[in-house]
Amino acid sequence: MSAFLRIERMLITRGANVLYDEPFHAGVNIIHGSNGSGKSTLADFIYFSLGGDLREWKESASRAERVYLQILTPAGTLTLRRDVSTDGLRPMSIYFGDMDNALSSPNDGWQLLGYKRPEHGYSFSQVLFRAIGLPESVSDGASNITMHQLLRILYVDQLTPVQRIFRVENFDTWQTRQAIGDLLTGVGGYDLYEKQIALRETEKQYEAAATAYRSLVAVASGYGENILIEHIQASVGKLETERSELLKSIRDLVDSSEPSVDQDGLKRMRASAFSDYAKARRQVVRLVNEIEVLDFEIDDAEDFIRHLKQSLSDFEDSSVTFFALGHLAFEYCPSCFASVEPKHADHCQLCNARRLEGGDDSRTLAVRLDLQMQLKESEALQADRHAERTQKSGQLRVARQALRRATSTIELADTGTVTGRESAIAELSRKAGFIDSELEGHQKRLELAKQIKAGSQAKEDLNSRVTRLKAEIEAISRAQGNRKREALTLISNRTKALLDKDLQEHSDFGEVENVSFEFSGDWIAINGEKNRAGSASGMVILKNSFAAGMLDAALVDQRFNLPRWILFDNIEDKGMVEERSWNFQRLLVAMSESATVPHQIILTTSKIAPELDRSALVVGRRYERAARSLN
Repeated sequence: MSAFLRIERMLITRGANVLYDEPFHAGVNIIHGSNGSGKSTLADFIYFSLGGDLREWKESASRAERVYLQILTPAGTLTLRRDVSTDGLRPMSIYFGDMDNALSSPNDGWQLLGYKRPEHGYSFSQVLFRAIGLPESVSDGASNITMHQLLRILYVDQLTPVQRIFRVENFDTWQTRQAIGDLLTGVGGYDLYEKQIALRETEKQYEAAATAYRSLVAVASGYGENILIEHIQASVGKLETERSELLKSIRDLVDSSEPSVDQDGLKRMRASAFSDYAKARRQVVRLVNEIEVLDFEIDDAEDFIRHLKQSLSDFEDSSVTFFALGHLAFEYCPSCFASVEPKHADHCQLCNARRLEGGDDSRTLAVRLDLQMQLKESEALQADRHAERTQKSGQLRVARQALRRATSTIELADTGTVTGRESAIAELSRKAGFIDSELEGHQKRLELAKQIKAGSQAKEDLNSRVTRLKAEIEAISRAQGNRKREALTLISNRTKALLDKDLQEHSDFGEVENVSFEFSGDWIAINGEKNRAGSASGMVILKNSFAAGMLDAALVDQRFNLPRWILFDNIEDKGMVEERSWNFQRLLVAMSESATVPHQIILTTSKIAPELDRSALVVGRRYERAARSLN
């Protein structure tokens, strides 16, 4: 199904007061009134309520506190809610249903979603993209494409310079603009965008792995070749042999020594040995218990993840079955088997709830998103548990080594009740203690070496995956070359057709042989000359004709991802004469009437063509300075 969006109703409030409440319809929607009557304010509210990042509001908008928007998408009817603020990156609340039900729903019936993509869960752009039918996408090496980025080209406003395709913003990059253009024209396709998303995540993982590897190598740099696992294991074996020989010599000295009266020293040695043993044993027991708990959590989580995957699969199957069969009429209640009275055709045949256009689809989307979010969060937490278990397993190996040394020390303290040849035993004990310290250091170094080896392997694996993904993306891009040429040529031809119908007595374009443009460069050219026009109003016609040409191309080519929706708020900017504005309005209406697919065009004008001032096209009343759009 093609990407699609239609605004059905907009409500603007201040507390309990309604400032604006109007329905919108399919096709052309005209908001008209005198200059300064608040038409552009309404356009800004549409832009903001769909996800635009608007921080500077017109003075007339300062009275508003909240805006609601009911939209129709291929996934059903959704109601959007945003609080008006000069703060940027505002969140959005989404209700999966129509506005009437949304307004009577408690807050827990809404989902509050952030502007930015969180580590777990979804941003509101991700939810809207899925509802509208757009693939999630990323610009090359930059941030995600959001609803705000999409609206930069779908909202033709008054403030953006007329020679630009995109609404101006800071920190704009050509990669972002190119990605938006590729997305809307359907050049990328789902395969390419999925691989781009995978590439972005893999590159992030590679950077993290490379950073971790460099940190480990920096720590190990002082060891030289002694950090190699083989060298450490050989050194550990040599030290353990030497330690065993020292302990044997101490036992021999104790056995051959004369009784000594230094019982206090022996008691202190035993007390210290038991203290070390108890501490080491507590550490081992703690780590063993924590690992056991983690193992239980991992097993439970695996079962839950399998359950979620199966539930998601079952849900998709049931959704396909439901939409294939349509609404079922029940003769008997499936719970108590009593006869079910016939219901009205537009009501549920079981519970008698009134069905709304898109209502079933929106509830389906809500359930699907909830299952997908749970699965995503569960898999992320499971990855954290596995990483924590690996870390604790390494700590356990070190703790067990310390416990073995403490046990050996206790055994030595219990071999006799006398000190024997004190000086010789003291020297041998000092050497044994030094070896114990070296063994502990070697065990930590061995863990470090294992981490370095694992980190190096992970880095190599990720690098190989990055290389493979880049090659696959390049291959897909080459294969899509024809599609790109087709899409851009169609937009150029549709734009030229509109320019050819501009009023000749006001046109300053001359003979238009071709129209060229570049999303990444943000320019339009007539006959190879960028942004060429003899007047400011001519530039406005060029910009608006290009935007309308994109929509027209999407109306005839279902491969476009442009959601068959566009908003114009500058068709009379820069001294446009009345007749020229009327002509452009008529061209938009003619385009709409000839279209065979659902779409929506919203435009504001202070100079509505007389024959277009009718209820089938106009939204609301005519606004005046004395009676502005916001009550």
